Amino acid sequence: MAKVKDRKLGDEWDKWDGNLAQTELDVEAGRRLFLGFTVLGIFLLTLGLVFIWYMIKPRVVQLSPVAADVLQKGLLIVIGLLLLIFSQTILSIVTNRNFIVRAGKLKFSITFLTPFILSLGNKFGVSYDRMGNSFIKVSNSLIRTTRWKMTRSKVIILLPRCLRRSVQKQIIGLAKQYQCLIFTVPGGELARKIIIEQKPTAIIGVACERDLLSGIKDVRHIPVIAIPNQRPEGPCKNTTVDFQKIEEAIRFFVGLDTNLSADQLQPVNS
Repeated sequence: MAKVKDRKLGDEWDKWDGNLAQTELDVEAGRRLFLGFTVLGIFLLTLGLVFIWYMIKPRVVQLSPVAADVLQKGLLIVIGLLLLIFSQTILSIVTNRNFIVRAGKLKFSITFLTPFILSLGNKFGVSYDRMGNSFIKVSNSLIRTTRWKMTRSKVIILLPRCLRRSVQKQIIGLAKQYQCLIFTVPGGELARKIIIEQKPTAIIGVACERDLLSGIKDVRHIPVIAIPNQRPEGPCKNTTVDFQKIEEAIRFFVGLDTNLSADQLQPVNS
């Protein structure tokens, strides 16, 4: 496989052969894509579980009727949880309020299904990046259901090294204006190190869908608004980003899109 000579590839693009296929360039997708495949995924998972139980139930009943009863109730609970997780996601997005169920630090979120949904989409010809773009919109919508009021110095912006210099300068100016921390990172390993060192209360990440998906998975207890970059020349070279979305994300986290003070640390609705 040919290596691309004129750029340093990011962590998730090491095997890219330089082909600027339209499927790699045009990945914009709405939330309905991911949510639609989530419905299909839950249906298939439920169907599979019911089929397996149908096949083994006679043998289990023969061995232990009590165990069979426990397993059947467990199956119903699992199916119920899948439906609950999807329902609370839809309800949160539609109402713009946080209906995500928590048990201590455990959050019953749709994100745990993401690898399965990405794989399912790929089997139906939907690219990883296009499905990832849709998931990021769902994830951002869920983050926005909580009203955050944070000190600006604890909101960090992570930029990819491939971003155009002119765009980087604009965003650096924006970070100074809002007194946020900003870092340019070459890959996920350094990004994780920065997060551990800085201990941010919120993250605004700019990268390709692949890196953003990896980052959202790694950072489970910090709110992240992910903004996919635009790649007119392919990945990892002269990428750009919607500048306005970054400013909107900053203002959201520090409470400047509300009448509330921006100098408090705790979320007021979780």
